[in-house]
Amino acid sequence: MQRRHRWRFGGLLNDAHSAVGHPHLHLKQAEKQAPVPELHEARKPPSKALASAAQADCGALKKAAREQRTTTWKQTEQQLGLPHMSIADRIHVLILVDEATPPDHALLASLVVATDPQIREYYREIAAAQNLEAPENQDELRGVIDADVQQVFSTWSR
Repeated sequence: MQRRHRWRFGGLLNDAHSAVGHPHLHLKQAEKQAPVPELHEARKPPSKALASAAQADCGALKKAAREQRTTTWKQTEQQLGLPHMSIADRIHVLILVDEATPPDHALLASLVVATDPQIREYYREIAAAQNLEAPENQDELRGVIDADVQQVFSTWSR
């Protein structure tokens, strides 16, 4: 099956046709690990609570972008009065936040990923849910995240 697929490298979005059958295709075979079981649960249709949290979080992240600032999950959780969530639910919410993000825009989730080390390790999962790939190398990944943050700032400052 052929699907239109985008990948990120150095903050740039590129289009290509590629066969996509597994969300972790961008990882080298030697680096593939069994996905965290909790995150597979996050692929179920969202509960009303998660969908509501995603809607609120999306608004908060857009506000942060307009203010040219990053945030952490904890800050957003406190600001919005969200209940404590598992890491799987947090990732699911961030995936839902960017479902409507246009293909030529960076992910709003990058504003959280850039400053929240616990969530940063799941950026590939968040990106994969949007049919994006992220570099395997940690330094390159950090560069992509930084570039995405700058693109989000640029997009929302207009």
